[in-house]
Amino acid sequence: MVLCFVALFVFAVLGIFSAKYRALFFEALGCVGRTLTLRPCESKLDERIKATLIAHLLQRSPPAARAVHKHFAALSLVFTILFFGSMIYSAVAVYNYWAYGNCNGPNSSEFCAFDAVLRPGAGAGNLTAVQAGIGPKRGNGSIVMVEFGCFSCPFTRSAQSPLNQFLASRPDVSLEFRAFPIPTHENSFVAAQAAFCADEQGKFWEYHDALFADENHSRENLGQMAARLSLDGTRFDACMASNSTPAGLRVQRDVAAGHAAGIYGTPTFFINGVTLVGPQTPQEFSDALRGIGTSKPEQAASCHAPNASG
Repeated sequence: MVLCFVALFVFAVLGIFSAKYRALFFEALGCVGRTLTLRPCESKLDERIKATLIAHLLQRSPPAARAVHKHFAALSLVFTILFFGSMIYSAVAVYNYWAYGNCNGPNSSEFCAFDAVLRPGAGAGNLTAVQAGIGPKRGNGSIVMVEFGCFSCPFTRSAQSPLNQFLASRPDVSLEFRAFPIPTHENSFVAAQAAFCADEQGKFWEYHDALFADENHSRENLGQMAARLSLDGTRFDACMASNSTPAGLRVQRDVAAGHAAGIYGTPTFFINGVTLVGPQTPQEFSDALRGIGTSKPEQAASCHAPNASG
């Protein structure tokens, strides 16, 4: 009887293309309906499926046909469980892709089959270069590297140490930071806004480093970070009052610029005509500076932004 549940979905799909399978779909539907109401299935659909399957097997392997006949109930139960398990897994993957931009869940860098279909043009090599000179800049080097990052993204956080090593070795390179909060990360927007509020008091980079050092980005802790950096609390609170303050609007402008460039994950770096996605080694930054960096595929380790490309 359990085989009728699988047959219902299979014939539903096949019935789109053939009237023959539409009739079988309705037969399976009736069988499932009776089963769910604890009544016996009158159509004997599962027995017909069994007979057809065994008849085909007999032509190829009589021993296999006998084994299937003997254990048909157990096999049909196993296949039914596998079928519904795959349905649930697929549903979770679809939700993850909608919510996190990756079918494997938040912050995953694993391969996602949906990318090739739903975002065929995405990838580091397909991003549009962004204009420098807009965000806060660290260093006085004439070569400007632009980073789009999310303070709540673990990949952006892990990128900071090798990035700082590279910058320390290349005083001719300065870093410009643009905020790209991932909406599915808790408090990502307010953390970015708080950094720009600190910038209004001349302490963006101190606050930037504090945010990556402390993963607690609750509003209360953001205020405590400001106090530890000796920021004016009244000014900071006023700056954080809503997302329409100048600092909040700066975050929104950065996000819009990131989407316009096609950014799909953080961190994303632009340097010397090369785009890099995800944490890099100091050597990879050096290669990019020389124009020989290799753009990584979309599956590079990064926090994916849902619907970034559309």
